Amino acid sequence: MHIARLIDRNGSLHEQALRLVHDPDHPFPVLSAKFKLTWQCNLACTMCNIWRSARRGLGVPGLDPDRIRQALTDLHGQGLKKVHFSGGEVLMYPHFREVVDQARSLDLQVNLTTNGTLLTKELVRFFIERRVHTVTVSLDGPDSRLHDRIRGVKGAFKAALNGIALLRARRARKGRGPKLAVNTVVSRATIDRLDDMHRLLLSLEADAWRILPIDTEDPELRPTRDQWDRMFERIPDWQPLLSRLPLDWSSERSGLRAEDGKYAGVFYGSRICYAPWFNLFVDADGKIYPCCTGKRDMTPYANLHARTIEEALASAERREIAYTMASGHPFPVCDCCDDFLEENTAFHALTHPEEHS
Repeated sequence: MHIARLIDRNGSLHEQALRLVHDPDHPFPVLSAKFKLTWQCNLACTMCNIWRSARRGLGVPGLDPDRIRQALTDLHGQGLKKVHFSGGEVLMYPHFREVVDQARSLDLQVNLTTNGTLLTKELVRFFIERRVHTVTVSLDGPDSRLHDRIRGVKGAFKAALNGIALLRARRARKGRGPKLAVNTVVSRATIDRLDDMHRLLLSLEADAWRILPIDTEDPELRPTRDQWDRMFERIPDWQPLLSRLPLDWSSERSGLRAEDGKYAGVFYGSRICYAPWFNLFVDADGKIYPCCTGKRDMTPYANLHARTIEEALASAERREIAYTMASGHPFPVCDCCDDFLEENTAFHALTHPEEHS
């Protein structure tokens, strides 16, 4: 489900979107939400600190399933159309099937991201029976040597491919099933292997591919400007499998900024982010933000374990973030965000048609 297209095709949403910049308090439905159900993970990815914190016992084991079910019901009343479940490793969450059942009972589009190693025949059957829309598997290298080194566990690549094979086989047998998407985190060590990744995903009959720039404070792990430049020359050859660009590429300075971890490029210099209105993110501790990147720089709206969704959406913290965005002063962390660039481009086209005529 493409949020920007949904807004463009819905006259009422279109009119509401036009008012947000000038009236940040104007009501707008929360169309999408993401829940990190748990911090627990069975892998040990080099670029990730979640598993380290989980193994040190930091944070709660995961979200309270009753709170999630109530939150989904409340968000459905706020206009929610789709929900994304992730982790940690989402399939390690003990109440995973319960929350998927609740989401589907509300007729929400359900997407999930997994490392693929825990997929079983029973889970794949469950996905098909519940009509899960998209299963995204994380693959960071085209072979076991690279992928396992990044994921920190020997055999992770083979296990993920076995999981994908189970999904493909069941989907072929039933004639329907979840879309298969693949996320690839791009670092300095992997960016030059993307042609090989593309060939692998074609052989796996993947439906979509998302290239995600590495989220790290270590400059030695981020691709160089030259690597980004070379990568963008290859993008036409990866269509239509590649479902989104990994960063803003609207300026000659985009590659230089990406080398510095500023994946939004120059996008938010004259445009705003509409995530505080149309999106919601809940981490595995229950903290609520407009997006997952906001966790690094923003005050949470509330905690799901202590307050309801309605209270969070009406909080002074959420209002402050919305007003900050509407005034054209994004948070410093927004420069590092690669999410919602496509959606915000479409929003900007709606609200500034003179720039796109």
